[in-house]
Amino acid sequence: MAERMLENPSRVTRHALRISSAEPGFIRRVEELSGENLYACYQCGKCAAGCLFAEHMDLLPNQVLRLVQLGDESVLSSKAPWVCASCLACQVRCPKGVDIARVMEALRLLSLRRGETALWAKEIPAGVPQIALVGAARKLTP
Repeated sequence: MAERMLENPSRVTRHALRISSAEPGFIRRVEELSGENLYACYQCGKCAAGCLFAEHMDLLPNQVLRLVQLGDESVLSSKAPWVCASCLACQVRCPKGVDIARVMEALRLLSLRRGETALWAKEIPAGVPQIALVGAARKLTP
């Protein structure tokens, strides 16, 4: 099994990211659904800094990407993909051009395929912008 090791460990986990040629199926499915290179993210945190809904998320956008990079399927139980309004503020700020909104959409699809939704309409906080309400209604409709 060919494996390469990134030299500089991430400041988020303090561990080097191992990328093997035999990626877990979860990572492959997220990459196929989103069309994004998940390993392009190097955890700079600019997406989280610019996210308008970060305060309502249980995981920041960069943390969601890190868990997906590590193949951790527990990210599907997170509320972050459901709170994401797909406003693309994260993509605009990303120095590598990773479209995190597409990754969040892929995670929502995988959650729905499991029969799970992590956010209910009654849980949407008052005063949330209209784009978030429209996005949530669209996302919660299988």
